[in-house]
Amino acid sequence: MNGVAVALLGVAALCADRAVRTTSRRRILPRTRRGPEPRPRAGRIRLGTRALLLPLAVGCAGLVIAGPLGGLVGAAGGLAARRIRRHRHRKILANRRDEQLADAIGALTAAVRSGMSVPQAMAYAMREAGSPVRDDLTRVVADIEVGVPLGEAIDAWAERSQSRDVQLVAGALDLHRRSGGDLPAVLDQVAATIRERVAVAREVRALTAQARLSGWILGVLPIGFFAFLWLTSRRDIEGALGTPAGLASVLLGLGLEVGSFFWIRALLEVA
Repeated sequence: MNGVAVALLGVAALCADRAVRTTSRRRILPRTRRGPEPRPRAGRIRLGTRALLLPLAVGCAGLVIAGPLGGLVGAAGGLAARRIRRHRHRKILANRRDEQLADAIGALTAAVRSGMSVPQAMAYAMREAGSPVRDDLTRVVADIEVGVPLGEAIDAWAERSQSRDVQLVAGALDLHRRSGGDLPAVLDQVAATIRERVAVAREVRALTAQARLSGWILGVLPIGFFAFLWLTSRRDIEGALGTPAGLASVLLGLGLEVGSFFWIRALLEVA
């Protein structure tokens, strides 16, 4: 019965998490071209409630398997897993944006050389770019169409993306808007700089792939070993958890494990 309950909780958690991710993607950009629309408060509350389903399900599974301590550890693990995966998704999205940005700038440069204005060139680059750069440029073009000044729309794009490469592009466009000059030549130089940075970032990620994999293994191995001991020698583990010294040792080990995991991630953050 406990196995069936845990399986049902796991399936419910996966379904709920899938629904949360789908809802989040659909709400990144509005379906109209009038610019961003504020999300209703009820929608934010509902989305936040769904985001708690995965930690709640994992906590219930831990409660069924290992009691109150297992429920607490499971809930904390569910929250940590969601946070890590969200961070990883954002990082993958940022890397993809940086890789596509140089090609989008190339399309923008070609459009400017052909005689288009900067807003028209932005619309052309939007049609030629791939996601997520296309989504970013769609937002910029939509802002310009509803009357937002070009400089403010580009600055808002740089602020939303939190990307140094996008900020570099925004700075070049803002400098041209203020002082003029040969914009295609400047954009060509910016695109070349971005391509060099993307190539260096790829090389760094390749060189640190083994270290990142080692960090994940070192982080998961003690938890897996503890779960194995719980399944094979539950009486001994329960005896250790039944004493204050044993419980303190387990909590201290978990704390050190979490700290070492994030320490390794911080050391490899350059990748």
